[in-house]
Amino acid sequence: MEKNIPEHIDPFRYAEQDLRLNGTVKVADMARLCAHLSQTDTLARAELHFGVDEQRVTFVKGKVSAALVLHCQRCMQPYSCEIMSDFAVGIAKTLDEANALPAQYEPALTIEGQLALRELIEDELILNLPIIPRHELDECQVKLPLAGSGWKEGESNNPFQVLASLKQKSS
Repeated sequence: MEKNIPEHIDPFRYAEQDLRLNGTVKVADMARLCAHLSQTDTLARAELHFGVDEQRVTFVKGKVSAALVLHCQRCMQPYSCEIMSDFAVGIAKTLDEANALPAQYEPALTIEGQLALRELIEDELILNLPIIPRHELDECQVKLPLAGSGWKEGESNNPFQVLASLKQKSS
């Protein structure tokens, strides 16, 4: 059984000790992410490495993965999507520190010295969701009007032939 990732930690202490965390987070505990999903009974897996680089920047580098079930925007049926993401985050106490971070780090602000790991993982998953989640054409339950019209992109001299086939089907 995998360990649960703690909700809040002191990232500066973890970085000083060069610690690594491996574990899971319940997707159902991520309200912003759940708004995009059709099922929430899965787990997100995370591997996190805390450290301090040569510029004395406290960082978290990690990998996040989850098998999410979204709504296909074409047929509105469940659509399985595998998310795998690598990230590097620089830890800052203030907005000024966040703005001064090197370009290779995305900023993450601490609140009263604590970093919300679940929110960090949730943010990373949301950023990697497909813009328009949908099945492949052959897997989708909705068939587009082009299917069966005899027209394939790049093979016909008359793209309006599709409109003629639609008119014939409707009468």
